[in-house]
Amino acid sequence: MKTLIMCTAIPASGKSTWARIYAKEHKDVFIISSDEIRFELTGCYTDRSKQPEVWKVFSDRIHEYGEKENATVILDALNDTNEIRKKYVVENPEFDKYVLVTFPGVVDRSIKLNSERVGGKKVPEEVMINLVKKFEEPTEEIKSLFDEVWEIRWKESMYRR
Repeated sequence: MKTLIMCTAIPASGKSTWARIYAKEHKDVFIISSDEIRFELTGCYTDRSKQPEVWKVFSDRIHEYGEKENATVILDALNDTNEIRKKYVVENPEFDKYVLVTFPGVVDRSIKLNSERVGGKKVPEEVMINLVKKFEEPTEEIKSLFDEVWEIRWKESMYRR
């Protein structure tokens, strides 16, 4: 069975950490991270100068990994609007199962964790605030496009990176 898992949350909410933990505990998992692709193309996690190329590589990799037998593909990106969430389900019919992974109740913690980030991953405070404002909670209509919706509620001990 081919599974597409879409993470959706603001920056510093634990999407990448969760994806890495999931991948360690399951086989045939491929993580597609918009941040890592951005770094591959620009040498910087926060350089937005090549966004069209980033999202082209992101989409191409979904299809590439989706061709593999029994693959689980995790989309590690904000996926912050219902339009984007719907797009990735509709444009990737090669998967047998679709899972939406949410990280509710993380705004205050994410803002704090973002301020402590090192290694070029820190989102500028003003950008972070705008991303929080822009983020749409998944509607019931969008959730119905997925076979399962998982809520990840981090415990303080799990949040250490």
